[in-house]
Amino acid sequence: MTAIATPAARILDLCALPPGTIVEARRRDEVHYRGSVEDAAPGLGVVWIRDDLAGHRAILHLDEYSIWHVAA
Repeated sequence: MTAIATPAARILDLCALPPGTIVEARRRDEVHYRGSVEDAAPGLGVVWIRDDLAGHRAILHLDEYSIWHVAA
């Protein structure tokens, strides 16, 4: 599912992404996932979120998506 991107700041360092942060995962400026961070593995370049759009847990890899911090 895609949605319109909201104003946000791009996350380049997963170490600075605490649980509860609201993020969007985008590919070519389309939002594919949006939700709150549950966990991150910076060494692997992945973050797990609880997706608000689909209602399930999603694993996002920085090689596949750009991750954006959005206001709650």
